[in-house]
Amino acid sequence: MKHISLLCTLLGLSVSVWGQEVVIDTNYYAPPPIRRHVLTEDPDKRLDEAGTGRYRLVRKEAAHWQLEQFKETQTLYISAEGGFRSDVSTLSNSFDGLIRNPASTKAAWSVLAGYTYRNAWAVEVGYAYAPTHLNITIENGSSDFEFTYQTAGHAIPLRVKRRIGSGRQAKNGTGFWVSAGAWLIPASGNQTDELKFSGYSTSNRGRRVDTLQLLVNSASINRVSGLAELGVDYATRLSSTLELGFYVRKYWGLSDVYRSDLAYVINRVENQRAAMVANGSGWGFGIALRYLYEKRYEMKKSR
Repeated sequence: MKHISLLCTLLGLSVSVWGQEVVIDTNYYAPPPIRRHVLTEDPDKRLDEAGTGRYRLVRKEAAHWQLEQFKETQTLYISAEGGFRSDVSTLSNSFDGLIRNPASTKAAWSVLAGYTYRNAWAVEVGYAYAPTHLNITIENGSSDFEFTYQTAGHAIPLRVKRRIGSGRQAKNGTGFWVSAGAWLIPASGNQTDELKFSGYSTSNRGRRVDTLQLLVNSASINRVSGLAELGVDYATRLSSTLELGFYVRKYWGLSDVYRSDLAYVINRVENQRAAMVANGSGWGFGIALRYLYEKRYEMKKSR
């Protein structure tokens, strides 16, 4: 009987222990799983077989394609011009070749602000330094007398331009332009000068026969004057913000700005008179560099 009771007791303990078994989850202490990237590389960044970077080329082509979708309509620019300007005067009487009025070619420059509309029309205004010259040459054997007078040179030009021709390069302003304009020239004050030359004429025997004198009175005309101009320009884009141009222009003076009165006197008696006047008429040529500081676009119409 004792053996049976002991056996029952052992069986009951084993059942109790089995019912209290604790299961430990070892996954709690396991390291976190390794996460892998599922995003693939941008195909535009892949290298070609030669190993060169295709990504830059793709970006450049994309930017060019985007730019092709827009049309340049308006630009604002600042321009600096430099070149040479010639002006001639008129002489009413040369006193049988004693007096000459050679043309003058001097440097000129200007600073302008401009506006273009649809790469077809342009208008610009600014400041120009381009004096008008009056040159007097008096014959004196192997050594002539030369005198040059000039105005203050300040002017305000206003110019309208129209692009001519067509073609693919003309879409950004590249091409030929014709221009027409007017200059406002402020009064430069009174500038006067007097010259007097004396000489003698001799007979075949070397005796003095006549006393000769040449009197020259020169003065600037103190009043507002102006110029009219016509020209041809060629412009080409160096970059998205720089433009290089070349120009040739013809100028017409609207009023006289410098005048010289000459008198030829023989034995104190005035024999001949002449007048030399300058109004700024002449030619000009040079180069221009423009900075495009603002541009506006519009979307091209789909066909």
